[in-house]
Amino acid sequence: KDWREGHANGGSDVRLRAGEAWYAVEFKAAANTEQVGSALRKLSVPSARPAVPLLVVPYMGDAGRELCRDAGISWLDLSGNADIEAAALRIRILGEPNRYKRPGRPESLFAPRSARAARVFLMDVQRVWLQYELARATGLSAGYLSRLLPRYEEAGFLQRTQEGRSLRYRVTNPDALLDDWRADYDFNHHTILRGHVASRGGPDLLRELSTALTRHEVEHAATGLAGAWLWEPFAAFRTVTFYLSALPSPEILTGIGFHEEARGSNTWLVVPDDNGVFAGAEERDGIHCVSPVQVYLDLKSQPERAEEARAELRRVRLAWSSAEEKSEA
Repeated sequence: KDWREGHANGGSDVRLRAGEAWYAVEFKAAANTEQVGSALRKLSVPSARPAVPLLVVPYMGDAGRELCRDAGISWLDLSGNADIEAAALRIRILGEPNRYKRPGRPESLFAPRSARAARVFLMDVQRVWLQYELARATGLSAGYLSRLLPRYEEAGFLQRTQEGRSLRYRVTNPDALLDDWRADYDFNHHTILRGHVASRGGPDLLRELSTALTRHEVEHAATGLAGAWLWEPFAAFRTVTFYLSALPSPEILTGIGFHEEARGSNTWLVVPDDNGVFAGAEERDGIHCVSPVQVYLDLKSQPERAEEARAELRRVRLAWSSAEEKSEA
């Protein structure tokens, strides 16, 4: 009876008992952020019959582990790894290899091109979009969006309505969308040139580099700690990060005093894996800066006080839930 009761009531897939504990178990065929996020939202719904929520997947990668840890949900995978915490039980097994590898790169909602849709939705969470408007804003084809948007909807991020022959889309869970994207995001997929430029400090370096790049007609936009400071001047910083449309020539780099060195670097020049990072960029205090959404993602890989800057940016610029609560009140 308990085996299928939860599923019938719209809860977990199954309920099972091990020792003295009951477990509400959700199974997913993959552990990408799309499926893991969907499962965690389902497992987080309170149940009339208490049980330890448990997610089971073939292999749990780093992004999925981070999502489970943040949600406080136990998990195990069929490759032999687990992180389970119950009343009198603690199991933690890591390091077993993936027994279910598939050829090719796993599909993700947050691959560089498909993430353009997430970025557009998060930059204006109140807007209702027609598909042709999304195509124009993202640069994605109608066919590509027709395949992509149902996946966002299935993951619980979007609401779709139909008026006549037109489909309209609105983000319904922006916080979960941003959290899942951040868990999946890997700044090192970009091309990064790390080096050092002599300067008195982060703000001075930021202005000097922006002035020099503008003079040499290099398209650029600040991100990371420098970008967070432009949006919310909360945390002091030393490292300045710029997205560039292309790496400058050696002559330009020499002219701005750039010396390539990873250790002790204070300047990161980044050519993105997709130009969508520039969407929503604005001038802040005379310096071009990417959107708060993009800055927030990029802070994941920044040094110094990046975590404090990320929390402040989320509180002030990306506090959608509290804004909706205030508007409803």
